[in-house]
Amino acid sequence: MNWSEWIWPLLMLGLVLLSIYCVYLHRKLLQLATSLSDQKGLHEAHKQSQSELQEGLHELRVGSLGVGDKVKALILEVQELQSRQQELAQMDPQTKRYSHAVKLLQKGASIEELMEACELPRAEAEMLFSVHGKKG
Repeated sequence: MNWSEWIWPLLMLGLVLLSIYCVYLHRKLLQLATSLSDQKGLHEAHKQSQSELQEGLHELRVGSLGVGDKVKALILEVQELQSRQQELAQMDPQTKRYSHAVKLLQKGASIEELMEACELPRAEAEMLFSVHGKKG
């Protein structure tokens, strides 16, 4: 056999192999296109999730700023109450005596104990006892 007799069968074989390879590449291309589509879907889902997380973080930041303002307001209120409490503690001795007497009555002190501990006259001790003494 000479060279011209081999050329046609070899060309045909080459065309068959080239056709098979093209089919293989086409299938591979379809697989890659499907994979790309899946990846795009995942990417969109991740973008949506990221957007929701950023929105939640923003809400937390705004909320924490509001809490910070409330804490500042409460600190100012506590400071004001402490100042008022100090003013009350520095009141005249007569008021301190009555405050002490009321505390003793709440603990169950008798009129005589009240008179002795707070140096109150009987009438005042009885009046305090009737207002703040044991009920029942």
